[in-house]
Amino acid sequence: MNGILKAVIISLTVSSLFGAIILSLIPNGAMKEISKFAIGLFIANSLFIPFSNIRLPSFETLFMPKDIRIQSEIDKASKQSKDILIETLTANITSEIEKTLSNNGFSFKNIDISISLNNKNEVIVENVFIKTNSDNKNKISEFLRSNYGIKKELIKYEED
Repeated sequence: MNGILKAVIISLTVSSLFGAIILSLIPNGAMKEISKFAIGLFIANSLFIPFSNIRLPSFETLFMPKDIRIQSEIDKASKQSKDILIETLTANITSEIEKTLSNNGFSFKNIDISISLNNKNEVIVENVFIKTNSDNKNKISEFLRSNYGIKKELIKYEED
């Protein structure tokens, strides 16, 4: 609440100073009266801007039973954690395969692996894309199949 009050005070102060400067520059007459009205609207608007940044829960969640809301938050967090886990595993597996291939003398430019997790959180390799211009594609496929158990039909090559 203190943050909102601070934002309102700063917003009102700045807009009031800006309005006072504008009014001091305008000569007396009809234009000054119109400017006073416009500046008043500007100050009123600056009063409500900090309140517009307050995020309230959605209308649907207000009337949703508490246990359903909790379960939906748990499901959302579980999906986020699964996505982070897949991202981390993909990076680690890619790095490991790149290092092993390099150490065994295979030349390639880039490896891109897509994985997923099944219900038991077991890693399933869906595709392996290898960017290479070498002629040892069959040797790389055999190496990946024998060392990592990746099926040959999942390994795809892109030529540079």
